[in-house]
Amino acid sequence: MDILTVVSTVIQATVAITVFGYGLSARPDDLLWVLRNPRVLFVSLVAMFVVMPVVALAAHVYLDFPHAAEVALVVIALTPIPALLPRTEIGSGGRSSYAFGLAFAVAVISPVLIPALSDLIGRLMDRPFGLSPLTIATAMATQVLLPLAIGFVVGRLWPTAADRFGGRLVAIANSVMGVALLALLVLVFPAVLSVLSLVTLLVMFVFIAVGLAVGHALGGPDRSDAVVLAIACANRNPGLAIGLAASIFPEESFAGTAIIYALVSNVAVTVYTRLQRRRAAESGTPAPATEEHA
Repeated sequence: MDILTVVSTVIQATVAITVFGYGLSARPDDLLWVLRNPRVLFVSLVAMFVVMPVVALAAHVYLDFPHAAEVALVVIALTPIPALLPRTEIGSGGRSSYAFGLAFAVAVISPVLIPALSDLIGRLMDRPFGLSPLTIATAMATQVLLPLAIGFVVGRLWPTAADRFGGRLVAIANSVMGVALLALLVLVFPAVLSVLSLVTLLVMFVFIAVGLAVGHALGGPDRSDAVVLAIACANRNPGLAIGLAASIFPEESFAGTAIIYALVSNVAVTVYTRLQRRRAAESGTPAPATEEHA
């Protein structure tokens, strides 16, 4: 096993541990919230699974940038809901029930929607993007569904221990992930340089900015809902995208593009969330609360 595989495995493990940690504090109403609000679920799916892939497809049609970056962006657009999404959204003032419920719903729906969308986009691009439903299901199960379900059960059986150690577990996992991501950046730095250009950065920024704008607009007038959908549209799962893209084009490296995307996304989402907090303060209204986890 080479060092790149080891680092990738560590990242996947820390993702699963983080989801488990947040599952400890999840409640039944959290996981079912979007199912009880079908309009919200429909709008969320349209924004994430229709609008964002269309933006990536438009970039492919109208812009000229490296092939690896082009393929990676399309696959990134097809891999929504990073496993850390609830933490990012809730920490930014989003409604906790919406964040948890959306992550759960998309993880369940993805094995059906993503392969269908990848086949459609592949036909439009005249390029195969055959993503196996089993591959998607396995990734979503190991990174989202199982850790969340196990954390949920443990949290219900031992609530005192879950409240005491859940936050610490997440903090440790996040620290380990930070180190692993830095190591990954060093390992794939030549690949980063090979796709790094002004056009690539511009395409990534526009894709993320459109995601934030579309999600915020479709999220509705409630700022706590707008924050959740905005971050859900802009934040994707670059780790999953690397694996899927490599399965389509095994002779190419897509890690460089995924790292660039992750860095640009982190900066853009940070600016967005700070702007939302500032607007909330200027309007004299409190920042959106995570009402179910008081």
